[in-house]
Amino acid sequence: MANKQAHQKVATALMRDIFFHKIKPGEKLPPERELSSSMNVDRTSLRVALKQLESMELLDIRPGDGIYVKDFLENAGIDFLRTLFSQSDVPQNEMAVDAFMIDEVWEWWIILFPEMIRLAGQRGSSRDFKKLSDSMDLEIKYKDKKDKLIEIWMDQQDIVAATVNNMVILLLFNSSRPLRRNMLRIFMDSVNQTDLEKFITSKKSLLMKFLMSSGKDMDNYVEQYRSMLLLQRQITRSKRIQETGSSDTTRLQ
Repeated sequence: MANKQAHQKVATALMRDIFFHKIKPGEKLPPERELSSSMNVDRTSLRVALKQLESMELLDIRPGDGIYVKDFLENAGIDFLRTLFSQSDVPQNEMAVDAFMIDEVWEWWIILFPEMIRLAGQRGSSRDFKKLSDSMDLEIKYKDKKDKLIEIWMDQQDIVAATVNNMVILLLFNSSRPLRRNMLRIFMDSVNQTDLEKFITSKKSLLMKFLMSSGKDMDNYVEQYRSMLLLQRQITRSKRIQETGSSDTTRLQ
């Protein structure tokens, strides 16, 4: 493995092995000499990679004892998923995305984003709402170009986050950008053009009603938007199960 960015390639390879449970929690890694040889990397680059994974709470480095794998579900943060989803040089069949993974991303999004919209409606100015409205007009213009729509939807999410103006939410949004982009990409690959255009039209109409509402009416429109996201999740879920041919759908219930 070439020295240039070798440590990052090693870190990514180990992260994928940890994510896919090829290396299990509690397992001890081979000694550095053996690991550097098997991964074709110099020991300096290997140590940099191992320290990176230690800082992400994926490894427990015990001097004089060895290096042990931690349970990422108990210790790691969203930066673990951010790094996994950010890799552009990973073959599609090695990406950390399957029907179950993307369904969990949707569940997180359905809980979070409607509440962000509610806050944006309470805190936003007319200028903020115009930005969002103008962006939705672009959706109609580019309704046949899914790659462009992904960028527009990402921009809309960022507008909402900036309008909410909560530091924790902004940092979470920054860290989850690759995750959100992949979620949208998989949805675009799953939805047919007719349903996509219905979503675009319905979202624009719902936004206009939301901006002119207050109190219980606002709550009602937020829940309508949540229902729209639930439908998008169902479309993605059905497509992913169909592609994998999996009969085990218990985790998707």
